[in-house]
Amino acid sequence: MTILALVLDVLAYGIYAAQRQAANLYMPGTIAQAVVVVGLIICLVAFKGKRFGWFNFETWVHNFSLRYAIVVLSFILNALLLFLYVLNVTGRNGLIFN
Repeated sequence: MTILALVLDVLAYGIYAAQRQAANLYMPGTIAQAVVVVGLIICLVAFKGKRFGWFNFETWVHNFSLRYAIVVLSFILNALLLFLYVLNVTGRNGLIFN
């Protein structure tokens, strides 16, 4: 699942690079980014590896394992990117492509 999350990140970067070149790709790019986010949600739910590492008794928290942390961070960043795409498509904020 970690490799799949990294592949989806590369795909998301390709989508972003294509949209930077042509403004008429904003809506298809937003739909493609939504598909990437749904794929990452599936990766989060279907992850079969070790999710938590060692327990830190000083702060009383479990740390994510490295492989699961990559999937979680990939999901968080791509979900934020999808939010910015939706703001751009609706015309509320064009920050992402300026």
